[in-house]
Amino acid sequence: MNILEKKLSERRESAKNRISPEILSKMLEATQSLKNSELEKETFNIGDKIEDTILLNNLGDKVSIMDVLGKQPAIISFYRGTWCPYCNLELSTYNELLKDKNKIKMIAISPERPESSINVENLNFEVLSDIDNKFAKKLNLTFDITETIEDIYDGFGINLEKSQGKKSRLLPIPATYIIDSSGVIVYAYIDADYTKRAEPKDVIDKYLELIK
Repeated sequence: MNILEKKLSERRESAKNRISPEILSKMLEATQSLKNSELEKETFNIGDKIEDTILLNNLGDKVSIMDVLGKQPAIISFYRGTWCPYCNLELSTYNELLKDKNKIKMIAISPERPESSINVENLNFEVLSDIDNKFAKKLNLTFDITETIEDIYDGFGINLEKSQGKKSRLLPIPATYIIDSSGVIVYAYIDADYTKRAEPKDVIDKYLELIK
């Protein structure tokens, strides 16, 4: 059973009742425009090697992504922020599935500053802050939301300037990678539609196959 997709589908359906048709139409139009831009085709994919980048951990300390990975395979999930309900559904599903699976290395990355990011208590994966989307930019995952979408987010109480620590419309496309011990991508899921995600159980199964 696709646990996450069921949750995402329910969220998409409930959005039709919570959001006005006019605003929902603008959001869907922006998503389709991003997909039509073919940005997905420009992102890092299977066979590409990630570059080392300095990120911040939950304490605000600078850390090297390569040091965090420690030359072992890992699942890397790029998410938009804690304000995104679809991201939260994805990460909570991973957290449930990763209980008692200590041999699985997973890192969740967003442009939010540590103080705005996920509460790391009781998490079964690491959370890092990609300030200014530096790492996401290297993987060609970033895009600018439109002024219309920014206004809609403001209406929802979503303040990107507060969560990211600076005025910015830049966000990463939600993406999930599995990298091998040398930093080469062996699995990739990228979808410009932020309501779509890789199924965590499938990703975990692929990771376990890699480390057999």
